[in-house]
Amino acid sequence: MLSVLVGASMLSACSLGGNLPFGDGADSTATQDVDRAIPYSVTYQGLDPHEERLLAALKENSTAIRLQDRPTPTKAGLDRRAEDDVARFTRVLRSFGFYDAVVNYDIHDANAAPANGDIAITPEGEEVAAPQDAETAAPKAALADGNKGDANTQTTAPDSPALASKAPPKPLVLEYRIDTGTPYLLSDAEITIIHPDDSRETRSMTDAELKTANLSIGMRAEADPIILAEQSVLDVFRNDGYPLVKAGKKKVLADTAEKTMRVTYEVMTGKQARFGKINVVGAQDVDADFIRGYHSWGKGQPYSPSEITTTRRDLADSNLFNSVIVKPAGQVDENGEIPVEMRVAERDHRSIGGGVDFSTADGPGANAFWEHRNLFGKGEKLRLKLEGSGLQQGASATFRKPQFLRRHQALVGQSEATRYSTDAYDGDLANAFAGIEREFWKNWSATYGLTAEYSDLTGADSPNEEFYLGGLRGVLRHDNTNNPLDPTTGNRLELSVSPYISLAGAETQFAVISLNGSQYYAFDDRGYYVLAGRGRVGSIIGDERSSLPANKRFYSGGGGSVRGYQYQTVGPLNADGDPIGGRSVIEAGLEFRARITDSIGLVPFVEGGNVYEGVKPDDVSLMWSTGLGVRYYTAIGPVRFDFAVPLDKRENIDDNYQIYLSLGQAF
Repeated sequence: MLSVLVGASMLSACSLGGNLPFGDGADSTATQDVDRAIPYSVTYQGLDPHEERLLAALKENSTAIRLQDRPTPTKAGLDRRAEDDVARFTRVLRSFGFYDAVVNYDIHDANAAPANGDIAITPEGEEVAAPQDAETAAPKAALADGNKGDANTQTTAPDSPALASKAPPKPLVLEYRIDTGTPYLLSDAEITIIHPDDSRETRSMTDAELKTANLSIGMRAEADPIILAEQSVLDVFRNDGYPLVKAGKKKVLADTAEKTMRVTYEVMTGKQARFGKINVVGAQDVDADFIRGYHSWGKGQPYSPSEITTTRRDLADSNLFNSVIVKPAGQVDENGEIPVEMRVAERDHRSIGGGVDFSTADGPGANAFWEHRNLFGKGEKLRLKLEGSGLQQGASATFRKPQFLRRHQALVGQSEATRYSTDAYDGDLANAFAGIEREFWKNWSATYGLTAEYSDLTGADSPNEEFYLGGLRGVLRHDNTNNPLDPTTGNRLELSVSPYISLAGAETQFAVISLNGSQYYAFDDRGYYVLAGRGRVGSIIGDERSSLPANKRFYSGGGGSVRGYQYQTVGPLNADGDPIGGRSVIEAGLEFRARITDSIGLVPFVEGGNVYEGVKPDDVSLMWSTGLGVRYYTAIGPVRFDFAVPLDKRENIDDNYQIYLSLGQAF
């Protein structure tokens, strides 16, 4: 049995990291005689047709193919290109595990019959099947040369100056004959561990380590996976608490008799460490202690790359910084701790913005906001907003203090004052909320707290009464979508429970329960074709509808629920045709989002819904609508234009169609 030690540098040279340098002075455009340039094609013989990656790599590294659109003026020039390719192809074949591969080539007249199974490469780089019968091609070439069909006498014509002056040189075929041989397989993967005291131990990689490194015993011994696995081997030790682990010499032993290869990774572990002192670099307006408080590890916890990644992600998600780097810095001290550096570059913490919308029922609307994301130096966010339309005009304020008392927990507050003028009710409303927002499982969060509300509204079926309400608000959310304004994958779910009781004014007591959800499925990787669906159910437990504040009842219809019907008009109406709301609701919608260009999309949709007087629906009959939307995709989200028609149109109540214009998808 014969074994050969293959150096790591040689294995690295086999890796396909891009095109290799090349040179062919005789082929430069400066010395090339265009009239005498000899066109040629390239074929490959002996390759397994299933080796598509290998063929692509050979083409990518071929000088002859790269310069095919600049033909050489002599056959000798083409010989030089082919010889250069032989060395290149040998390295490529080794990188694919074919260490015994042999590459030869032949240059012959294009009229010669090609070997069966040849793969030809056109000057444009396209693969074509080489013709299997050249009998019809040869006479044409010969006649074009004025030689009465004698193709054999033309094989030396390209190098004949006398003939070159009479007719263009005849095309040639550069044929590579490749014998790949038996591919080498990975027989074993080992790790040599060098400890801080220079002691060594060598062992085979465990199944878990092989899986982490994307290696498997018996796989083809390709260069790229073997080289890339070295970083994964280091990650195994980093995950075990060795932050300063380094790679040593990699050894590859090939068994030429068994056609196998064994690789040994050398690892210098350094000292095992725990998390130590945290140094913050780059903090200006944001408090350094606040930044430091984002660390996800506990005191004395062993070093872990996953904790570093989590901390970096949380800091980046704070929306306070343009860049965030979290990394171990320095050496492990005498206490077995390694310092960690948090390096940040702050972004602007103030912004203003706004938007406009329009619908045929509501008319034009607009909003504007001012936001500060670092109000007191510890990431506190305050947003003040004004909005107005034909239906409502108001102002609101929201406040959020992150990292409140613990990680992934925030103190939140909201307040608003609004004047309404809808078909369902008219009057004034003011409310406030204060509570806690907490993230727990991945993509899950909850908000809970106290709320107070004042309303002075005249409803379609209720007198002008003042309500002073106090209550609790609890919201459970799940959101794993990939984009807030234009999701293409994932789903959203929100369960809300809010009990209320009268503090003064008109007497009432009730609890509002609602469940909203949406799902997004992309048919392609780019998210250009997306099926999106949504649903909503809700119920109000407690007093009868007539005792409820008009704004607390359920309504449906409009751009945010069932397009095609006017705002709040889906459901019970009074004798004048005004909506009176209900104590339960059902809504459903489905749309197909298809981009026809990078910036323009079409969205056919269908939606249905209904509102019911009782605490639960009397039946599940829904009022349906359908329509077609156009989307103009921008960097901040899609601009939405929807045209919708009611399918259950009521005489003298519903219009023939509705039009909506706004920013962002409908759901």
